[in-house]
Amino acid sequence: MLTSTFISIVSFLCLLGYVSGQSDSRDIQRAQKTCVVQPSRNGSDDVPATLEAFKECGTGGNVVFLNETYHMNSVMETVGLKDCQVDLYGTLLWSTNLTYWLNHSLHYDYQNQSSVWWFGGDNVQFRGHGYGTIDGNGQAWYDFVKGVSNYPNRPESFTIYETTNSVFSGLRFVQSQMWTMTVWKSVGILLQDIYVNSTSSDGYPARNTDGVDTIYSDKIHFDRWTVINGDDSISLKANSTNILITNCTFIRGLGISLGSIGQYADRYEFIENITARDINYYNTLHAGYIKTWTGQTVGYPPNGGGGGLGYAKNIHFSNLTLHNTTQPFSISQCTTFSGVAGNCSSSLFAISDIVIEDVRGTMLKDPIASWDCSASAPCRNITMLDVDLTLATTGGPASGWNCTAVVGTTGFNCTGTGCGTGSSTGSC
Repeated sequence: MLTSTFISIVSFLCLLGYVSGQSDSRDIQRAQKTCVVQPSRNGSDDVPATLEAFKECGTGGNVVFLNETYHMNSVMETVGLKDCQVDLYGTLLWSTNLTYWLNHSLHYDYQNQSSVWWFGGDNVQFRGHGYGTIDGNGQAWYDFVKGVSNYPNRPESFTIYETTNSVFSGLRFVQSQMWTMTVWKSVGILLQDIYVNSTSSDGYPARNTDGVDTIYSDKIHFDRWTVINGDDSISLKANSTNILITNCTFIRGLGISLGSIGQYADRYEFIENITARDINYYNTLHAGYIKTWTGQTVGYPPNGGGGGLGYAKNIHFSNLTLHNTTQPFSISQCTTFSGVAGNCSSSLFAISDIVIEDVRGTMLKDPIASWDCSASAPCRNITMLDVDLTLATTGGPASGWNCTAVVGTTGFNCTGTGCGTGSSTGSC
């Protein structure tokens, strides 16, 4: 079916061709120069040798990490690369010197986020060959923050920074310090065959361990990802456009998140043209959800805020298989400062044109969806077709579509009202 709520078939095929075809058009000719990074093998910092390799081979060359362990004890900026190939055969292991990272992590202007590694350029291939690993030693961080959300200066593992026309493939990310990675101000990126596992081995949660976040980025394709974590599997934040998510498996996280967004008062942000298809979920909280801050400003980012403006529209989920998902689909416009009851009807952030179709599997409890939208800017045009879900507890059919401030529904009838709880996750 084709309606105005869908990404047009022409624009969708252009997106798919642009992103998927990049791996053909971007095949880098055999590098004229190869720089092999030699590990110290005694635990001393391997970052200086790494930076020297990128300096020598970051333009038209090949940087190679051997099948050994490299001790990464300081921050790295490898940006402005050009026609460069990186081959990671071993493990980059980040140190547990938390005092150093808290004082030296690389900051960028969004939710006070920081990173241990900015990586970027044009026409770059970063290949892990299925076993090249970036290990953040995250358990030290999970134990240190003790579940506190967005702890200041807690860094993410990897930032794709102002990058164009590039491919990242076959990489493994384990025990990330915080978010695994951010795609920041980048265009035309294929990330394929990526494995993420950030889980806690004791009582402290692996909170804020998003698999990946996109910010101010366009034409990004996530293909064949496996994400096992304690937060968003994939999160699309401010000014994420033309995002394609295909053939992925998400385990124990929160599912695909659009947001949170609308956190910065009076700032205009948007999320547009999002396609997710052929996705498997195992014991996730959601399959897909949208979360915005309320229209009230309470506190300051990263743990406070609100009052932002903008929109999220043209969102299409299809061919989803759920295994014991808690609440498959949700919209919450109730995010506010921790512990403060916000006005869930105050957000002016507009959400529209959502299509969800071909959904099967099991879930834990009704309802199938909770659309808790703001009365100040009602959600418009939500379509749900061919949804066949059963309750894992009884084997009976799942049901229920809770709606608050929703205008225009196709394929379902609202059976109750939304949560209105102020939940930061959108869960009832």
